[in-house]
Amino acid sequence: MSRPLLAVVLVALSVTACGPSPEQVAREEALKKLDQAAKEMEAAGKRAEAAAAKGDVGAAVGEAMKALGGLAGAAGGGSYEPVDFRKLKEALPQELPGFEKGEGSGEKNNAFGISVSEAKQSFRTADGNKRVRFEITDPGSLAGPFALANVWLNVEVDKESGDGYEKTSTVGGRKIHEKWSKDSKRGEVQMVVGNRFMVEVNAEGVEMNDVKALLGKVDVARLEAMKGEGKKAS
Repeated sequence: MSRPLLAVVLVALSVTACGPSPEQVAREEALKKLDQAAKEMEAAGKRAEAAAAKGDVGAAVGEAMKALGGLAGAAGGGSYEPVDFRKLKEALPQELPGFEKGEGSGEKNNAFGISVSEAKQSFRTADGNKRVRFEITDPGSLAGPFALANVWLNVEVDKESGDGYEKTSTVGGRKIHEKWSKDSKRGEVQMVVGNRFMVEVNAEGVEMNDVKALLGKVDVARLEAMKGEGKKAS
């Protein structure tokens, strides 16, 4: 996590406090740990770059993963075991009107103390001109830093160019991030559910309003019910 990003989080917390309540003190202590972890990540990034420059890709990846593991610990990460990807798949749509069901997949990865699970389901029209992919990711041990990294949830983004736009908006009371390219007719929408799960829809050949509507095909209520699942004893 970058230092500027942590600064934004610190400011956001400070302006809401009228006094040093126990909760505020706890948050400040946690942010101090995150700040230290960010410094360590910056140092690890430099080591990774040096390793990559020497052609040692394995060492470069290792440095990056260890840094993420440290960040997870600093932010209270590691307190969640990711939900089984098979359960995540149950929240994905299994049919889409006008589309043929494509490949579905799921996996759980655990390396350097970082455990993440994800599930995907794709669809396409018979002529192949329209494609849609749904994804759900449970960052598990990175749940704390993951929520902070997605600081766009609390920031207004509104950019436009000749090719398309990028902005934040609200759907069903939840903040979402959307991006659209007119030339390639590609759209993507991301939404965090329960401050834990990332729901993402990527589409080609589909109008952006329809891409956003596709979020409604994901069983968000099921995800909300699982947001506390896998919490480890402290």
